[in-house]
Amino acid sequence: MRTSLALSSLLSVTSALSIVFAPERHHVFSNPPLEEQYYKIPSIHESAVMARRILHLASEGTLVTSFPEKDTKSNMAEQDVEALWGLPAGLDGSPIGLMEYIGDCEDDGNPTILAIDIATPFRNYKAGSNISLSVRWWPTQTHTYSFLEDKRADAQDIPTPHTPAALPRFSLHGHLEDLNMKDFRNARVAACFVRKHPDSVLWQPGNDVHSSKYVRFVVEEVFWFGGFGDRARIGWLPVEEWRNVTKQEIDELRLPGEKKQKAAWWKQWL
Repeated sequence: MRTSLALSSLLSVTSALSIVFAPERHHVFSNPPLEEQYYKIPSIHESAVMARRILHLASEGTLVTSFPEKDTKSNMAEQDVEALWGLPAGLDGSPIGLMEYIGDCEDDGNPTILAIDIATPFRNYKAGSNISLSVRWWPTQTHTYSFLEDKRADAQDIPTPHTPAALPRFSLHGHLEDLNMKDFRNARVAACFVRKHPDSVLWQPGNDVHSSKYVRFVVEEVFWFGGFGDRARIGWLPVEEWRNVTKQEIDELRLPGEKKQKAAWWKQWL
């Protein structure tokens, strides 16, 4: 009896203390009020510049589409592909995200993609699916170090904590447009894409394996997740801000953990 009474009293005290000393809530999915901010929250434009810098450096992203409804399947060829791949029943309208190569090759915020017609994202999009592109920033990691590097300078660029959850990412929503490769102005787009993805020469348009084409992902909406909500902006960015970022702003900005370009030793003597 005494044991039960003592245990009951202990639970009551513990419950009371948990109310008094409840942990402070963190602003994870919303930006905190200005008066509660310990860190400076980047402005909308600063966030847009960071997003455009990430796109400029990115070489791949995740394309998200949805499987079509049964009655929208276009022809027997589509059904043959699904049978070949063993598509399970009941996935109508289910989203799927797959990695695709991308390139920032037009300097206007609309990424370039080399679309293979038989690939799932492009088949779904052709059947009427919406499409989005998710891109994240993660600086190059290494487990080998040089004695010639200034590790103290690099350490200052690493955010706290240096984890994927603390680093920025974004989701682009829009539509695809075919690039007319007969227009000589688009030749540089293909050259840019191949420089970023040398292995893509194997499935360039006109190859003997798969039908492919260059497409432009036209950005209509931008959702930005800058990191932890007490120090980063989270939310939708006006597409005008995305489009109005200048090349100079992109070139001058450095992301968390991004190594600064160092001049070659011989240039320091000039």
